[in-house]
Order: sequence, then structure tokens, then C-alpha cells
Amino acid sequence: MAKADQLRVEEVRDAYRLLGECRDLGSDPELWQPRMFAALSRMFGDVPVTGGEGRISTTDGTMLPLSSYDAGHDAEDHRNYLAYVHANGPTIDPFVRAMQRIPFGAITSVRSQIVTDREYYRSPIVERYLRPGHVHHRLASVVPTSHGGAISLIHLHRRRGQRDFSSRERALLAFFHGELAPLVGRALVSATEPAPSGLPRRLRQTLACLVEGDSEKQVAARLGLSHATVHQYVTMLYRRFGVGSRGQLLAHVVRRMARPEWRDDLIV
Repeated sequence: MAKADQLRVEEVRDAYRLLGECRDLGSDPELWQPRMFAALSRMFGDVPVTGGEGRISTTDGTMLPLSSYDAGHDAEDHRNYLAYVHANGPTIDPFVRAMQRIPFGAITSVRSQIVTDREYYRSPIVERYLRPGHVHHRLASVVPTSHGGAISLIHLHRRRGQRDFSSRERALLAFFHGELAPLVGRALVSATEPAPSGLPRRLRQTLACLVEGDSEKQVAARLGLSHATVHQYVTMLYRRFGVGSRGQLLAHVVRRMARPEWRDDLIV
């Protein structure tokens, strides 16, 4: 990395401060993600920022968006962004498609690196939604998160006539996103992770008893099951939520109890 591209101390400090703010709001993705995108907009000079969470299709490798957020847009450009999302724009966007052709892993790239202006502006999705939304210079980062096939996407853009994103800005986004991704699905609740409503009835009942403080023997007596069966259910819960102990399981669940889909489903 050239010296001019090296991150400054204050940039690293600001990135970690934002990560801390996200963790404080981490029990609800509808809180921490909007806060993150608004702060990133300011961090990069009040640029529009979009993104969210998604999954990689197991059939063709397409990025399938599951949530979307934006910050830094004026009212007209915000409407264009919503229309772009409604038209399933990310799946046919030439920049996003070009990123899909890169062997998957953590990817941070400016649009000009992988898509020429000629190819970019020949795309119908660009002509209909992105050009009217003043999307020209683009910097995007796609990083796998803790759930199999799940991704986090952060995308910044500037208008034609403004400067492109620098290599140091690219390094800053890659650094921040690389630090964020391991937290998603753990300290930061993910929109992609399973909720209790998706559990079989007995697993949901077992989890509810554990949350109320019951031991495995007490769960067995309460549900009329053998201790061995309850232990098997608890092991299945560990595997389902990606934890290795009862303490980790309860910390994972309690972090999410503010969300109605968790709180209302954990009733024996």
C-alpha cells in the first residue's frame, strides 16, 4: 500500500467509534443499520450511501437483497433509489453483476475498475434509474457475514463531474466493512438469521424454558420429556444459532428479545 493510501489514525478511530455505536443498537437491524449508513455518508464527505443484507443464490451466484437502506439522498434521488430496488435493480445492475464475476470473498471496488462507462451507460437499469438518480462514480463493498451464504453490502456514489473515490477511501471502506462483518449475526442482529417462529414446536418450547432460567432437568419435567431428549434439543439449538454453550445461547437470544418476532414466539 502506498503511503498516500495508508489510513490515518483519526479514520481508524472514527471507524471503531461507529462500530461501537452499531453495537449499542445491535439488538435491532432497523436501528443499527440506518445509523451505520447515515454515519458512513458523513464519514465519506456527505455522499449518498445505500446497501443492506442479502444472500448469494446457490444456483447461479446472484446476490439476492433481503433488506435495503439509504442515507445522504435528496428527496428525488431517494425516490429513484426506491424505484431501483422495487425493480430488482441490484440483480441486473452492471456494476453488481461485475462484482459477482469476481471469485467470491470480501470485495471492495470502484465501478471504474471493473465496468467501463460504455458498458455501464448501455444498461437499461442505469438509463432508467441510476442516471436520473445521479449515480456515476461508485464504490461498493460486499463481505460474507456469519450465516452461510449471507452477505453485507455497502455502496457509496458520487455524481458525474465530482471526483472518483480514492484508493484510501477504498481502503477505509474495506477496513470498516471487514471489522463489521464478523459482528453481524452475533453482536449485531441480522435480518437474515432464523427467528423462533421457524423452529419446530418442541425446540421453541425448550428455548422458551431455557430463557426463563430452567435447567435441562427442569425443562424435561416441565415438558414431559426425557432428560436425554431435552439435551438433544439443546444441542440442536446450539447448532441452529451457531453457539457452543448455554451462556452463548442465552446471550444470543436475550440480545434479540426486543424484536416482536422473538419475544412473542418464546411463549411455552
